[in-house]
Amino acid sequence: MNPAVGRVGRRPPWAWRLAVNVVLGLLRTLVGWRVRVRPPEVIPPAGKALLVVFNHTSAVDAFLVAGSVWHGLGRWVQPLVKTELFTAPVLGVLVRQAGAVPVSRTDDAGREAAYDDAVSRLRAGSTVLIAPEGTTTHDGSLLPLRHGAARLALEAGVDVLVVTHFGAQRGFSPVVRLPERGAVVTMAMDVVSPRWDDDASSLTGRVAATMIDRSSQLRAAYPQPDPGARWWPPYSRPASPTATARENLERYRHSMADAVSQARVRMAEIAEEHELEERVADARDRAANATEELAARSRARAQTLAEHTRGRVEELTTEARERTAALGERLSTGVDGPSDHADGSEPTADEP
Repeated sequence: MNPAVGRVGRRPPWAWRLAVNVVLGLLRTLVGWRVRVRPPEVIPPAGKALLVVFNHTSAVDAFLVAGSVWHGLGRWVQPLVKTELFTAPVLGVLVRQAGAVPVSRTDDAGREAAYDDAVSRLRAGSTVLIAPEGTTTHDGSLLPLRHGAARLALEAGVDVLVVTHFGAQRGFSPVVRLPERGAVVTMAMDVVSPRWDDDASSLTGRVAATMIDRSSQLRAAYPQPDPGARWWPPYSRPASPTATARENLERYRHSMADAVSQARVRMAEIAEEHELEERVADARDRAANATEELAARSRARAQTLAEHTRGRVEELTTEARERTAALGERLSTGVDGPSDHADGSEPTADEP
């Protein structure tokens, strides 16, 4: 097992920091690239594992995503990287020490080994990064997504952080080799949680639908629009698709369209369920508030009545004491006071 699994919760390894900071630093200082990120509406808990997926348009977008997730969410990602890089001089050491997951794109056994490694890391609490398209887009559109990322999320039981970006294709891409100066990369993050009834196809469809919708929004709001540029999707002069892209197109094009269509229906149902849950929760809160308000009024009335009763009892008690004292005084005067016959004679028969 890769030692990176044991580093969950700590800062990124030195090789990871070196690779990401060097690439981002060069892009910022030499060509003036800027990255603008919109974080997810609900930030995933820090101690919870996360699978990060992104649309692949450039050779440097994985670094941009890694840096944004680290600076924005405090998570260092462990990317799935093709095995060829692990054997390259110098670069192989960096990739291995950075905690990358080696994956063979031509060997079934190698792919399964990478899959098992990634599942183990996710279950250990790591954040794993994967490009479900498998390669960079050649025409600016989202290539059909492979199901591997969804399988990982479902088996490991983790949420998917969907990172969609626009603008990274302005350098190190199939249509723009050298980076353009002053490019802005906009990025949006969304959390897609697996549902109890999801399978790999349905979850992949929801991820793809999220990427497609966010890509349209980011393109519409892009601060440096240039529809005539060679990098503006769809590319006016698309590159030839790689072998991986051709394989994706052949294997997943029709199933991807069906999955996205079904996902949109499911996402609408989820939105309705969420709205209903919010309405029920709101009604429950209002009922609880009304009950508490009624209870508070009842307590206030009871307290007022109790105070009034105590005051009245005190008044009656005082009045009773005063009457008792007066009566006692009269009785005392009648028994012990001087007689009307001071001479001691007896009263006559006519006298009372």
